[in-house]
Amino acid sequence: MIKPAPVIIVDDDSDEHDLMKEIWRELKIPYPLISFFTGEQLLNYLKSDEQIPFLIISDINLHPVDGFELREKILEDESSKFKSIPFIFWSGSATENQIKKAYDLSSHGFFMKSSTFKDLKEIIRDIIAYWQKSEIPYLHGHY
Repeated sequence: MIKPAPVIIVDDDSDEHDLMKEIWRELKIPYPLISFFTGEQLLNYLKSDEQIPFLIISDINLHPVDGFELREKILEDESSKFKSIPFIFWSGSATENQIKKAYDLSSHGFFMKSSTFKDLKEIIRDIIAYWQKSEIPYLHGHY
């Protein structure tokens, strides 16, 4: 049996990771959740022989490499399988220019972090449901 591909969260706030773990439990999401605090941790994961992620959700305000630089590094990678991984930005606040930049970097969505647990849970439920119904090349060996 093939292990489900993980969903990766990249956020430098440990409270956000705790909220996501709780949402995962409550929604019984079938994909393992992997949390990283920096873009470098994600890039190292992608270079390893670990399973290709089902989805990546990244904050834009990371240090020392911000979410935009992280996305650029993934797009620059020679391996096309990383380019097809759904990549979603999320942030507590964003300017129009930041949202435009996210889409200029071929992100697959930009969501604002909700101020309530209930709303955040609904956003995550909707994101996961959407990508579960979408055909993704690497899940079918087309990369």
